[in-house]
Amino acid sequence: MMESIIERKLTDDRPQTLMLNRPRSRLTAILALVVSLLVLYASLRGVLDKHLYIDAIAAGVLSKSLLAAIRLQDQLSIPFAVTLLIVSVSHFLYAGYKTFLVLLGLVGNFLYAYGLFVISGNFTAIYLVYLVIFGLSIYSLIFGLTSFEPEVVRYLQLPVLLRNSISLFLLVIVFIFVFLWVNSLTPLISKHIRPDTYAVFILDLCIVMPGLAITAVQLLRRIPFGNVLVGIFLIKILTLILPVAIGEILLSTHTKPTDYSMAAIYSLIVFISLFLSVHYLLKLRLTK
Repeated sequence: MMESIIERKLTDDRPQTLMLNRPRSRLTAILALVVSLLVLYASLRGVLDKHLYIDAIAAGVLSKSLLAAIRLQDQLSIPFAVTLLIVSVSHFLYAGYKTFLVLLGLVGNFLYAYGLFVISGNFTAIYLVYLVIFGLSIYSLIFGLTSFEPEVVRYLQLPVLLRNSISLFLLVIVFIFVFLWVNSLTPLISKHIRPDTYAVFILDLCIVMPGLAITAVQLLRRIPFGNVLVGIFLIKILTLILPVAIGEILLSTHTKPTDYSMAAIYSLIVFISLFLSVHYLLKLRLTK
């Protein structure tokens, strides 16, 4: 009986309103809005306050080698935070499941970016802000993912070719980065050396790569919730890898010349994830 009711409702003019638990998704939008404002503050402070990172470097709690990359991350976080702010307000006023997926993808990006700051112990003057962003991002994703109605999610569909292409893309990313990070870590572990970017290995190998692999398998097995997770991961990959790609190209120095192979890999990931994200949002459909 429940299935027949849902099928009848899917013929309504705005079937997307059935996809989300309205109170929970609005709470998620409020949390995401707060995240966007805090990220705006943190990134603008990083861009405008010349002493924020210099003082942390002088105190020995931030590596000087990371300074240029962190400042680039701050610069690119500003438009991402503004986008999240707009999407959060838009969703709060006019709920739609596709804008909600974009919202969660952007939140996932900030969870990762500020998770690096928190785990690495980058004790700048606004470290407490990093903690709040990280914590709110976690709970925004929890409330966001539990906002989807399972009875309706099962009616989400992607074209077979697109679904398989995205699955292949995610699995290739998993293979490349697990291979690269394990090969990078192995000699460091044997010499008991802790790299400045150790938080990247923690988040990627323990959380991101398993999540990508699980999502790819769900898509291949046509498990309905995979159609939700993949949208979040595609947006996250796009917004997360873009600063890395730009940094790999622009932030070369005499001691760290441009690694053209990695620059090419990151740039290719950005273009493919952009292409797949656009097609995903256009082709994702609720069907009877």
